[in-house]
Amino acid sequence: MSILKKSFVVLMLSTLLGICPSGAQETERPKDIGTRIDSIVQSIFQRIDDRLGTYIFRDEPTAIPEEDSLGGLDDNVAMPHGRYSRYWRHRRESSLYSFEPSRAIMRNPTVSYPWENADDDFLFRYNRVEGLFLGLSSPETYHWQGRHMALFGTGGYGFAAHRWRYSGGVAQQFGAGTSMLEFGVEGHSLTDTRDQWIIDEGENTLAALFLRDDYRDYYTRKGFSIWTGNYWRWRNSDLQFRVAYLNDRYESLTQSADWAIFGGDKRFRLNPAVDEGRMRSILTAFEFHQSREKRYFFRGWSASASAEFSPKGLKGDFDFNRYILDLRSYLSLGDYDNINVRLRAASATGDIPVQKGFDLGGIGTLPAFGFKEFVGNRLLLGNVEYIVNGKIIDDAGLFPAWLLWNVNLIFFADAGYVTTADKEQSFVDGFDGLNSNTIRWDWGVGIGSRDGKMRLAFVWRTDVSRPARAFIRLSRPF
Repeated sequence: MSILKKSFVVLMLSTLLGICPSGAQETERPKDIGTRIDSIVQSIFQRIDDRLGTYIFRDEPTAIPEEDSLGGLDDNVAMPHGRYSRYWRHRRESSLYSFEPSRAIMRNPTVSYPWENADDDFLFRYNRVEGLFLGLSSPETYHWQGRHMALFGTGGYGFAAHRWRYSGGVAQQFGAGTSMLEFGVEGHSLTDTRDQWIIDEGENTLAALFLRDDYRDYYTRKGFSIWTGNYWRWRNSDLQFRVAYLNDRYESLTQSADWAIFGGDKRFRLNPAVDEGRMRSILTAFEFHQSREKRYFFRGWSASASAEFSPKGLKGDFDFNRYILDLRSYLSLGDYDNINVRLRAASATGDIPVQKGFDLGGIGTLPAFGFKEFVGNRLLLGNVEYIVNGKIIDDAGLFPAWLLWNVNLIFFADAGYVTTADKEQSFVDGFDGLNSNTIRWDWGVGIGSRDGKMRLAFVWRTDVSRPARAFIRLSRPF
C-alpha cells in the first residue's frame, strides 16, 4: 500500500474513533510521514483497548501498586496509566486472589466447586442442552479483615430446555489481613460440566452460537455442599486449602437446541449420557498461584492438586477415588519471548462413573486429534508453547513498528497418554503401557494477539501424514 493510500485509511479510522490528526501534517516533510502514521495508528489501537478494557495493543502495566499493612492498596498510589480504579480496588479486596484478576495467571480450573460456578452479575450462555440461558448472579465475596458473613446465589432459565437453574449459600469468614478461615454451606440445581479446564464458558458460548460447535458435555447436578477452607495471600501469590462434603444426584441431559448463526448443515454433537444416581463424596483440594508482570508477557506458576473420595461407607451409589495434579509454568526468556508449560496427571480407582472419567483429544488438549478421542481412567498430558512478540525484530526495519508490536508468533507441541487400568490397582500404578508408541504427539504454529488470547493456529499429527488442522482460540489454552 502506498503512503498516500495508507494515510487515507488511517485518516478515515481516526475520524471514526474520534482521533483527528493535526492539520500540520500536510506541511510535514515526506520523511516524517511514516513516523506520523505509525503514531496515529498506535493511538487508534490504544483507543480500541480502552473501549474493550484489554491489553491487545497497548503496553500492560509494569508494576502493581504497593499494599498497605492489611494487604490492600494504598489510596495515594496512582494506578498504571495515571488513573486509580476504585472498582479494581473493590475487586482486589473482595477477590480470593491476591493479585488483579484481569492481570494474573488465569485461575487453574482443575477443581470445580458448585458454589463458584459464576463470577459475573449477569449470566449469559448458549449451549446445545439449554439453548439460550439468561440469569442473575450474586457471586461470593471474600473479606480479608474481621468477621463477615457472605451470602451468594444464582438463578436463571434455559429457554430451549424450559428449565430453571439456581443455587444459593452462606459462608462465615474470619479474616486476618493476609489469611482467612471460612465455613460454608450451599444448595443447587445446576447444569454442570467437567470440561471447565478445556475451554471457558465465554469462548464455548461464542463457538456454539456462531459456529455450532459445543466443546462441553453436560449433566444435571442437584444437591448441597458443606466445606471449610483456609486461604493465604501475599503481594503476587495465594495459597488455598479446602475440604468439602458433596452430596449430589446426577442425571443425564439431552440435546434441546440445534440453532446457530452460522455452521451450514453441521449439527451439534449428541450430549453423552452419564451414570445416574446419588453421589456422596469428600473433596480435598490444594492450590497455589504466583504471578509476576512484564511488559509483553506475564510470568509465574500455578499448582493444583485434588483428591475426591466416594466410598460405599458414605451411603452413595458409587464407589471410587479420583486424583488430579495440574502444574503450569510461565517463564520469560527475555523482554519479548515467553515459554509456557502445562503438565497434567490424573488417576481414578474403583468403579469410576462416566462423568468422573478422563479424556483427551481436540481443543484444549491435543488439537490435532479428534475431540475426546481417547478415554480412560489414567491420564498424562504435556503442553508447551513458545511465544515471541514481533517487536523482537523491529530493529530490522522490515515492517512498520505498529504492526510488529501487536503480533505474537506461537510455536507449540502437545503430548498425551490415556489408558484404562484395572479398578483394583493403586492410583500410582496402571501406567505400564507408557512408551513412545502409545503417546500421542502433535505440533503446530500460529499467530496471535499481543495479550496471548486470540490466536489462529495450524497443527499437525506426528504419527500419520495428514493435512494440518486449523483452529481459532479466543482465550489462552492454559
